[in-house]
Amino acid sequence: MEERELKSLLMQRLHLELLLFKDRILQKEKEDIFKSSYEIEIHVDLYEILVERADLLKKEALRGLLHLNTGILGSFYQEWMDRKDGSYEELSAYVGDRLELLSEMEKSNGTGGKEDDDGTGYDQAA
Repeated sequence: MEERELKSLLMQRLHLELLLFKDRILQKEKEDIFKSSYEIEIHVDLYEILVERADLLKKEALRGLLHLNTGILGSFYQEWMDRKDGSYEELSAYVGDRLELLSEMEKSNGTGGKEDDDGTGYDQAA
């Protein structure tokens, strides 16, 4: 099979996988759809990335993707989820730093955690 045909098959398969994924998600209750928002975002992103890069793939890579026994998008998603992601740790460190800063600000105000009645505190509306 020629490279052009393989790319066409890949594009068709990716499109079909995305449609099936959307159909599966839309069968869920509203709350479960909301809970799946990250999974939805990643599947759409993976689809877009693979479509964008399909023209750069060689025959071997195209065949490798097409011969996956599982879905391409689902496979990539699962591998992504299995990776150690530093964003949670970074967010956690940021929140910890902010909480410590707020605590220090309270100590330096001398309020001992009590709010100022004059409306001049950092958490007061203008």
